Amino acid sequence: MLITEAVRAEGGKLFSLKNGKLYYFMRERYPELGDLMPRDITAREIWKERQNSEVFLDMTDIPDKVIAEKLSGIAADCMLYLHKDIRKEPVPVSPGIHYFMGGILVDEYHRTQINGLYAAGECCSQYHGANRLGGNSLLGAIYGGRIAAKYACSGKCNIQKGQPIKADISDDSVTSDIQRLNQIMQNTLGVVRNEETLQKGLREIKEMSGSLALLGRAIIESAIARRESRGAHYREDYPLRNDRDYLKTTVARFDGDNIRILFENVPKRR
Repeated sequence: MLITEAVRAEGGKLFSLKNGKLYYFMRERYPELGDLMPRDITAREIWKERQNSEVFLDMTDIPDKVIAEKLSGIAADCMLYLHKDIRKEPVPVSPGIHYFMGGILVDEYHRTQINGLYAAGECCSQYHGANRLGGNSLLGAIYGGRIAAKYACSGKCNIQKGQPIKADISDDSVTSDIQRLNQIMQNTLGVVRNEETLQKGLREIKEMSGSLALLGRAIIESAIARRESRGAHYREDYPLRNDRDYLKTTVARFDGDNIRILFENVPKRR
């Protein structure tokens, strides 16, 4: 299940069982913040701990009033799908896909490279870096939507930036094989990545066709090209952050035949 900031902020505790004893691994490894470490670190530690033992989230110390007012949805889901009452017993947890920090490339006016086409909200790449910042989805939807609408209606930004690529891409095969595509992406782009798993996933996805498979391939190739660890992108073969080469935005461009992976400088101010 997905660990939310709300649960951790209200006192949820992560632990595993070792020799029959509770092991609060986050508090042990990160005494400064423990269970309140950033989500990428928390997800990675859960993933590591789950290699040897099951991981649980203990919410039994959270007051009933808080559960009723702030965590009622989580309590209902745990009861429905796990048949567990979070007020009385811990629940098993594992990392899950929460957010994609990329999207359609836009400028400060939310223009895409196709003339007259704007993108705003969570479909575009504008407000996130290597990690999702809390509240940014609201920023993208409200502020981004207003900016896109304002400049689209004003006509001031009707500038020819590029032409859409015409390519023969069919979604028929993806529709019939969507489960395989999902499995490839899950296995390839997990919490911890490396060259071997990324290349394996790339080989598998190249055997598929369709626009979704093409998008998946672009994501995998972007992860291969970024030979460092930064935020949610963690490569055990390149565990350190490399600002000299990769303090940049990853851009994947499709020319109708091939995908090119580029790294563009991040503007200091717009």
